[in-house]
Amino acid sequence: MNYGFIDDETIVKQAKKICDCIGHGMHGTAMQMIIETAVAETGLGKIEDKTVGAGMGLTQFDELPFKDILKRNMKSRDKILKELGVDIGLIEWNDLRYNSYLALLFARLFYWLKGDPIPKTIEERAAYWKLHYNTKLGKGTVEHYLEMNRKYGVKI
Repeated sequence: MNYGFIDDETIVKQAKKICDCIGHGMHGTAMQMIIETAVAETGLGKIEDKTVGAGMGLTQFDELPFKDILKRNMKSRDKILKELGVDIGLIEWNDLRYNSYLALLFARLFYWLKGDPIPKTIEERAAYWKLHYNTKLGKGTVEHYLEMNRKYGVKI
């Protein structure tokens, strides 16, 4: 299972392009956040998430947040189309399954809508991921995030 993963260099280039458009965040750590999320969720495509009802694609993106993002980001639709070549109004949840670019884009849009600044350190980002992305209902832990990123992480 690779969820559309090509190689680390491609993931970094995709994340940079996405963050150049959407923003790198107050601390300049949005790239790290979306890549680390993909690492925590699927080991960057090396591990299949066998959770029943698991999310879609490299970042294991859930359907309800996907629909919410579509509604709440239509103001950014033209900018995203112009700068990233993606018309988010035409994307369906299943399109994230084998497309790392879309999976990273929706992870960035998700975190962008949270309003809380993405933290500076990986330890703080692990807690941020647990709070906002995995939530208290999710099985993931801060320790899981850190361990997955130690094992499968990408050098940026």
